[in-house]
Amino acid sequence: MTSTLITRAIQAGGESAIVLLFKSAVMSTTTILEDRIPLKQGVDKIVYEMAFKFGRADIVIFHMDGSASVIEVKDGTKGYAHVVSGIGQASLYAAQLGMSKGALRAVRKCLLWTSTGDVDADAAIEIACEKSGTVPMPWGSLKDHINGARQCLRAFGLAGNEDGAQETG
Repeated sequence: MTSTLITRAIQAGGESAIVLLFKSAVMSTTTILEDRIPLKQGVDKIVYEMAFKFGRADIVIFHMDGSASVIEVKDGTKGYAHVVSGIGQASLYAAQLGMSKGALRAVRKCLLWTSTGDVDADAAIEIACEKSGTVPMPWGSLKDHINGARQCLRAFGLAGNEDGAQETG
């Protein structure tokens, strides 16, 4: 299952790849997302592409403690403005979730993004997240994640499964 997700991520590229790599990581390890996101694997419910009246959240985690985390995913290769727009999207989805699910104790808004390739821009995004009450979840470059996924497939003898994958030099 994890190798299938990794292969799909390599083929998809962009934000779809990031979501699939996230899903693969959560399924295959005892992933620690961020100290403020209390993920309990096998207990918490993760919903991908959760539809709301106004938009669709990339990832929503319903936690055992009665809270939820709305994670908006952005591809840093599309630039700073594209990534910071995710703060507003996460806020919109978190507000809708909080209004529609009255039993939730709290709703966290989170932004997961791959590096823009500019250390200053990535730092500014992280500061903007903190100032807006959004949990920052910075990842390395998408290229590095895709190449790491390819190496995992090769290490497990599954390298032939990525036909049609986008090359990331």
